[in-house]
Amino acid sequence: MLKPMFSTVAETYDICNKFLTLGLDKRWRKACAKQSSNGHLTVDLCCGTGDLTFNLLKNLDQNSFLLGIDFSKEMLSRAIAKKSKNKLVSKDNFAFVIADAAHLPLKGNYVDTIKISFSFRNLLYKNPKAIAYLKEVNRTLKPDGKFICVETSQPKNRFVKRFFRFYCLSIIPFVGGWLSGAKPAYKYLGNSAANFPVPFDILAMFKRAGFTDTSFKPLSFGVIGLYMASK
Repeated sequence: MLKPMFSTVAETYDICNKFLTLGLDKRWRKACAKQSSNGHLTVDLCCGTGDLTFNLLKNLDQNSFLLGIDFSKEMLSRAIAKKSKNKLVSKDNFAFVIADAAHLPLKGNYVDTIKISFSFRNLLYKNPKAIAYLKEVNRTLKPDGKFICVETSQPKNRFVKRFFRFYCLSIIPFVGGWLSGAKPAYKYLGNSAANFPVPFDILAMFKRAGFTDTSFKPLSFGVIGLYMASK
């Protein structure tokens, strides 16, 4: 279901993100990118059109390699188009690969850091195989490797939470549907944000998948957060 949906919205995905977040999505991705990315290999999982990927390039060690992975050919096509215009990219430090997060084309105990921005909930929301996805991420990481996500969260303040749910369930489907012509896709995206598990439950899932040293850092009144775990 998700692959056709993201293929449908790929052309307008960036403009919708910027419009619906009032441009704050750039700040949130930058916060994720600034978290430690040391080591030989960093992966941007479910990289979409590459917005986090190009933020990661700014913080990448000189001898490190960056790999963007996504299952949508249409999304990756837009990321590749950005790559050709980006001055930070060199031929030997960066690549995009089409693959599913359930079956990563990576050796076990091989990746230093895996990051993901605003696609994490697509792996977990109403997905009976959510733990299997997290275990696959864990499999590829080196011992002490880092898994870092920036994603929607559940604010604690009841007034903020009430507005957040209204925005997700009413404004996102309407505005996103109008901009993209794909209202069902933005209805799903709004629902998945409004009903995403609370941070405590997400960190518990990390533990079940074999991660250690889990933590959560709220951003923007808790509407967004950084979820972090070590192998």
